[in-house]
Amino acid sequence: MENPTVYMLPKMIENNKFNELLSGSIENKGWKVKQFTKQDLLKLKKNDIVHFHWPSFYYRGSSVLSTVIKSMLYLLMIAYARLRGVKLFWTVHNIWPHNSGKTRLDYWMRKILVANCVKLIVMGKPLIPEICSTFGVDEERIEIIPHGHYKGVYTGKGVDIRSQFGIPENSYVYGFFGQVSPYKGVDDLLDAFEGLQSEQAHLLIAGRKVKEYELDTRVLQSGKVHTHFHFIEDDEYSDYFAAVDSIILPYKQIATSGSAILALTFGKPVAAPRIGLLEEYLPDDCAVLYDPAEPDGLIKAMHLIRMKQSEFEEGSGFVKALERLDWPVIAQRTLTLYSG
Repeated sequence: MENPTVYMLPKMIENNKFNELLSGSIENKGWKVKQFTKQDLLKLKKNDIVHFHWPSFYYRGSSVLSTVIKSMLYLLMIAYARLRGVKLFWTVHNIWPHNSGKTRLDYWMRKILVANCVKLIVMGKPLIPEICSTFGVDEERIEIIPHGHYKGVYTGKGVDIRSQFGIPENSYVYGFFGQVSPYKGVDDLLDAFEGLQSEQAHLLIAGRKVKEYELDTRVLQSGKVHTHFHFIEDDEYSDYFAAVDSIILPYKQIATSGSAILALTFGKPVAAPRIGLLEEYLPDDCAVLYDPAEPDGLIKAMHLIRMKQSEFEEGSGFVKALERLDWPVIAQRTLTLYSG
C-alpha cells in the first residue's frame, strides 16, 4: 500500500535549514514530501498529511486587503482538507509570530488551526502548559519531538575569522550568532561583557540586526567587540564557529533555539538562561545555565564557561547531546505520529 503524501508548509525556508532537514529525513524513509501549493489543494486525498510550521505565512499579507484574502483562503483550505479526510499537524515553533506578537487575528487563525489538527508538535515540555491554556487543548494532543542537529550541513571556506576581525590568536572569544534583536538580549550581553573587564577576552557578534534596535555604541567601539550585522551565509557558519571558544545566548524569551543546537553541533559550550527549551537541550557537560532573575547571572556564567574550557574541550558531552537529535530517529517518530 502506498504511503500518504506529506505536504509541508513550507518544505524549505530561506536561512533556516530545519524544514529541509526534516523533509529530507522523512523522504529517506520512503515517504513523498511536497511543498504545498494552491494547485495541490484539489489533489489532496484521504490520510494525506498537511504539516504547518509557521501558519502566519499563510494568513498574513503585506496589506489589510491581502491579509483578508489570504485569511479566507487559509480557512477554506483547512475546511476543504478536513472534508477530504486529510490529517493536519502543526509544529509550534513559537506560539505567536516574533514580528507582531499576539494579535486578535493570530489568536483566531491559530485557534482554528489547533481545533482541526490531529496533533500539535513541540520541541520540548516548557511550551505545553501555555499552548494548553491559550488554545484550550488537552495535553494528550501534544507530542514532543526534538529539533534535529546540523551535523554535516554547513561546510566552511576555511577563512580565518579571527584574523579577519583582528582578534589575537591567544584571546578567549565569546560569540553570539543569529538575528540581533531585543528578545535575544544582545544589549544585556554587551553590558555583561563590559562588566567582565578582561584584557584577553573578545566578543564576536554576527547576524542581521533589527533596524530599530539600539545598542551601546561606546561598548561596540571598545576594540574588544567585533560585529558583522549581516546574515551569516551557509558557507560561513563553520568558519565563524571555529573562531569562538563559547556561544552566549542571553535570551529574554525563547521557544526553540537553532543557535543553541548549532553550538552543540560544532562542539561549542553555551552560556544561556535557564528558560524555555534551553534547559532540555543544553546539559551541564555542554553548557552553563544561569538564573535570569539573578542580577549578575550572565557575568558569572561567562566567567564560569571560560574557567571550564578544558572540561568542555573533552567533548564527550556534545556526542551524547547530539545522539537524541539524530534525524533518522526524529523522522521515525514523526512518521509514527502521522500514521497514528
